[in-house]
This record gives sequence, structure tokens and C-alpha cells, in this order.
Amino acid sequence: MVATTPASRKAKGRRFQQEIRDGLISRLGIDPGDILSTPMGQAGCDIYLSPAARSRFPFGIECKNQEKVTLWSWWDQCVGNAAKEGLMPLLVIRRARTEPLAVLWWDDLLALLRECEQL
Repeated sequence: MVATTPASRKAKGRRFQQEIRDGLISRLGIDPGDILSTPMGQAGCDIYLSPAARSRFPFGIECKNQEKVTLWSWWDQCVGNAAKEGLMPLLVIRRARTEPLAVLWWDDLLALLRECEQL
């Protein structure tokens, strides 16, 4: 189903943000009070992370649940918002009936892999 009105598009985006938030809570054990889906239209990252949550998950997340991909403009938005928060940018995208994809800088991925090796 295609979201056709501004209200339905915002609701679709809000549901996706909440899905990403819930996944972080369940998989990383982040306290629900430390991670919030920000209101639609608010400037900044789509997921608010408390300092405690940032220590576990240092990413500034931008969520896009759309059929038409404008990757580079979304990425620029994600990078700008994450930089304001001192976080690594992480763009999470999805289209209807597909699994979400995550986009991040290659160097950030390599840094994460190095950290995993040290555990």
C-alpha cells in the first residue's frame, strides 16, 4: 500500500522509526528509556540516544521508508545530522515488503570489525 497523504506518509515513517528503535532495544539490551523515536519533522537524527545508549550504539540514525531511493541526498542528511551529535552516520532504508538495509561509511564498518576482534 502506498502512503498518499502527508499524514499517511508520516505515519509510515514513524512506524519504521519505531521498528528500528524496538530492534535496538531487543537486540542490544538498551533500556527503552534511553532510546526514543523522534517526532516526524523534527530536525536532527530520527532516533534519539541518551549518553548511556550512545556508549553502546554510537550511530546517528536516519530512517527512510520509501519506494523511490534518493540515496545521496538521504546520506547527506544523515551525515549532517550525525555530525551535529558527534555520532557515526547510519542510514537505514526500506521499501515495501523488504528487509531494511543499513548504509554506513566503509571506514566505520572496518572500525567496528576491529572492535569485534578485540572482544
